[in-house]
Amino acid sequence: MIAEYAKHTVSLMTGAKKAVVAQSPRSQIARFGRSTLYRYKSPAKNRKTTPVLLVYALVNKPTILDLLPGRSVVETLLKEGRDVFLLDWGEPAQEHAGMGLKEHVLGTLHKTVEGVCREAKKKKTALVGYCMGGTLSVLYTALRPSKVERLFVMAAPIAGRISDGAVHTFSHPKFFNAGVNGLVPAYVFAFGFAMLRPVENFLGRYMRFYEHAGDPAFRESFFAMERWMGDGMPLPGAIFSEFVRGIYQEDRLRRGGLRVGKETVDLAKIRCPLGILVAEKDHLVPPASTLALADLVSSPTPEIFRFAGGHAGLAVSGRAHKRLWPAIAAWLNGPRKRGAR
Repeated sequence: MIAEYAKHTVSLMTGAKKAVVAQSPRSQIARFGRSTLYRYKSPAKNRKTTPVLLVYALVNKPTILDLLPGRSVVETLLKEGRDVFLLDWGEPAQEHAGMGLKEHVLGTLHKTVEGVCREAKKKKTALVGYCMGGTLSVLYTALRPSKVERLFVMAAPIAGRISDGAVHTFSHPKFFNAGVNGLVPAYVFAFGFAMLRPVENFLGRYMRFYEHAGDPAFRESFFAMERWMGDGMPLPGAIFSEFVRGIYQEDRLRRGGLRVGKETVDLAKIRCPLGILVAEKDHLVPPASTLALADLVSSPTPEIFRFAGGHAGLAVSGRAHKRLWPAIAAWLNGPRKRGAR
């Protein structure tokens, strides 16, 4: 028994470094400063024509969207006949600390969308944004609606001042000064997110590891997630300050007046078909924050998808890929709807 636990302990210390993630074949299409645009070509014969661009948050690598075979948003969409593009924001250096919403939304994201349309020979793309990437996708669609055919938002913070969720509570201006110079280190986010559920994150998941360490499939999934969680990114102080102050503290997406450079965001300008995915057990972005988007846009009645799990499970749960993502892919493949709600 002691030897077995010692073996598993060694495995626990080294397994994440050896984990192989992001296995779907891809090609690099373009570089925009520190950021990279990738393309995954679907092998399906009934390939759909509208490209799909995946946009993840800036604080982790986007490998969560292509974690493992069978647990990959990229893989599922490819099987459903979509050509998939992915924006990797890249790791910022000190020289990028002054990049705010304008540089990320109207700079990098806009160039990425144009790159997708150029590569796919289309005028528009379907935009799929996850977490902070979902919020940035919403801002982009409101500011450049002519470039987005369909918008799908996953667990994205929209409503800032709500009673649900520790992030919303502790980001209140009474408790938190959002002004930051330089880069916000990756460990700040890693520790902060872990402290939202300290017992689970510092004890529970390791207890489960020892309970199931003899199962190769469990070890593969566990170490893939450990690697992704360990691949945190620093965040430019400018976008951190604007995001926390404008969206969380001042609730500007609901109240109006959020500025991206010299432009003001008006969510009523979003008229394309809108899909929203929330996780009912999400302790990072409560469903109420994301669902608020449905009442702020001019789209046809949004399609709401719910997952009985947590924030990361939306993208990596085997159950989600069996039951949820085929329906999402069908929605992305659906006929374009016109007219205001």
